[in-house]
Amino acid sequence: MRKWSWLFVLVVWIGLLSYPWAGLPPLREFLLYPTTPLQIEHSSEAIEISDAPYPSLYLRYDERGVPHVFGNSEYAVAYGMGYAHAKDRLFQVEMLRRTVRGRLSEVAGPAAIKSDRFWLKFNFEAKAEEQFEALRKTDPELVLRFEAYAEGFNKYLADLDPTQKPLEYHLLGFDPKKMEAHTPIMLIRYMDKVLDYREDDLKFSALKNLLPDSLIELYYPWSREYEYPIYPELSNSKSESNASQTLTAYTSKSMFPEAEVQDDITQDLGSNNWAVSAEKSATGNAFLCNDTHLGLDLPGTWYECHQVINDRVVHGLTVPGAPVVVSGYTRDLAWGMTNATWDLTDFYALETDGKGNYKLDGEWLPLEPRVAELPVKGAKTLKITYYDTYFGPTDTIEGEFLATNWVASQFESNEMKALIGLTKAKSVQEGYESLQQFGHPPQNFVLADAQGDIGMVTAGYTAIHKAPTRGIIMGKSKEDRVVYQHMGRELFVLEPEKGWNHSANQAQVANQRTPFLNNSFAPTARGRRIGAMMEARGKIDRAYLKEMQNDVHDGEWPLLKDHIHETAPYDMMKVLREWDGNCTEQSQAATVYNYYKWSLHDTISSLLIGDFDYPPRAEDLFYLISRSDTLPGVNSPIYVQEIAARMWAKVLRDMKEKYVSKEPNDWRYGEYHQIHFRHIARIPAFEFPPFAAKGSPRTVNVSTGLPGTHGAAMRTVIELTPDGPKADFVIAGGQVGRPEHEHYTDQIMDWYNGRYFKIEPIKAPQEKEWQQEITFK
Repeated sequence: MRKWSWLFVLVVWIGLLSYPWAGLPPLREFLLYPTTPLQIEHSSEAIEISDAPYPSLYLRYDERGVPHVFGNSEYAVAYGMGYAHAKDRLFQVEMLRRTVRGRLSEVAGPAAIKSDRFWLKFNFEAKAEEQFEALRKTDPELVLRFEAYAEGFNKYLADLDPTQKPLEYHLLGFDPKKMEAHTPIMLIRYMDKVLDYREDDLKFSALKNLLPDSLIELYYPWSREYEYPIYPELSNSKSESNASQTLTAYTSKSMFPEAEVQDDITQDLGSNNWAVSAEKSATGNAFLCNDTHLGLDLPGTWYECHQVINDRVVHGLTVPGAPVVVSGYTRDLAWGMTNATWDLTDFYALETDGKGNYKLDGEWLPLEPRVAELPVKGAKTLKITYYDTYFGPTDTIEGEFLATNWVASQFESNEMKALIGLTKAKSVQEGYESLQQFGHPPQNFVLADAQGDIGMVTAGYTAIHKAPTRGIIMGKSKEDRVVYQHMGRELFVLEPEKGWNHSANQAQVANQRTPFLNNSFAPTARGRRIGAMMEARGKIDRAYLKEMQNDVHDGEWPLLKDHIHETAPYDMMKVLREWDGNCTEQSQAATVYNYYKWSLHDTISSLLIGDFDYPPRAEDLFYLISRSDTLPGVNSPIYVQEIAARMWAKVLRDMKEKYVSKEPNDWRYGEYHQIHFRHIARIPAFEFPPFAAKGSPRTVNVSTGLPGTHGAAMRTVIELTPDGPKADFVIAGGQVGRPEHEHYTDQIMDWYNGRYFKIEPIKAPQEKEWQQEITFK
């Protein structure tokens, strides 16, 4: 028998090599030299590409892996950007395109079905193709730019050796696909999902089953007394409550446990931006700063680039999937943005007859079926039927048959054209005019120009009902559907008298307009802190602006300081008594404060709504606590002092278990709160290990989650001088999306420690020694 054992082992070994383990390709692919990803190399040798459609195109990489694209036309530079994005972020772009197309399950298996079901409902790929064809008549130059970008992307793909594919393709067992020219349009839809899709209305309809209207008005207010608006110049002294509701509300039987809502940790997933005019600046030049708060993923959202079109320089940050600079500067203008944080998703319950019809304005109309096929890796292809209606596509959401009206699916606009316009604008006024073309996701754009002027404009479409609305709506009449209105001519201030402006995702104004836009803007903590730091200095310089971006003072501390000093026991007051509110890695007070305040918030929320996962906003609740020790409850008053005593005991008990010490002096914040950079496909081997964090969900240098998985995805400080721009940039992560590459995570510690990279004002490829040179002939 032994003489045959080798044959048995051989058969088993061959079987092991051929079996696709847990979604991986057969292991033989890793062991055969012609196909193994283990031989991937990243050459720095000069490359010449002779069959390019744009001769005299130069792609040069600097020591940080940032591409400098030199071309003699917009189309040549777009081609170069497509090539660079494919070279450095191929898998990231693949995942983005598959996400919006509803084709993740095809390579990731059943785990991605939920995502694909969502995206297929809106049929974005077909809509993007239609919009792209329409652009051939309305904006042929933009079409040519998109086509050049896709052509450059596909050129890299055509020349790519199979063994040089990014590692993720090898692990997941599929090949990259060519890019379509309409991909940049799909990118906008992806950003809509990240920034303006929300399902709070589902939760709000369920909330009505738990609280009476009086408590809903108190704990979930339409507008807030404690407000710090972006545009105080446009605000009235008092905020008005909502008008009487004219739409028919629908109270759902479902509690929607899977609804996508922003909780108190993730609602700071926004951004900061501000500008300082020449009059307020210590140098006599305008400054502009931007730090966008997004997921701390690898690779990150942003990809830095330097574009030179003839002698015109554009430097800034792109999102792989489109050739345009989203946040950046030219010699004449700098721009950056934060999310407007508007409610742009409505859900409609329809009256149906069970025979494939729904009632609208008293008439029965057909529910128009649309069948989508969903390929699933390792399983059968699914067929999903959606029904298109006047109010949008319908789907069964946790037992409720609802239509979804979302700005991304209902309104076409030309965001890329607006961003391109910024690169050609000569002044804040011209930048403002260009942004009137920007539709969604709506953004608070800050502008600064070389003349020393600054401005702010909130550009994009908002949903305007007859009266403020929240919750599911009964769709009975065509008049019930929301009307979208562009706000660029209403919400803006150019050349503010105070010499500075800012936004941090809080409400734009504090007047009757606010509840029409949203009833749950981001907390005012970051905005207040930025405003306080601006007002603390007569003249502001570059060093102070960087200090502001890296500030870790918790802006909610002033709301809770008196309450905590009154209720905290002696052991806690040893570290809290002199605390200045700064959440540094070594702070003990920051640990105590953050753990206590979230425990307090969760406990009071539980007394109100049980385990329902749609609690009151923390800032609203803390504001109420700052005014009274007794709060109204469902059946009896809520005595905050009594709850505080229990919470402080919980802090001591829990922290002792975590730190193995009852002494607050041992409770370091960096052990309680850490940062974790995750791979976009959540492959652990490609992630950056967690490390001690500073900041909190309420600091300008924001860090959300335990561990923190969201924060400032980039930071820019730009000064527009008479001799040209002087800029400092840093991104969270690295330029290159390949896990084995030297520029995959090389900026993380610079980003973390508040260090920046000075941008060189290069206009020609011969001005510098490069890390790599690629020349198209």
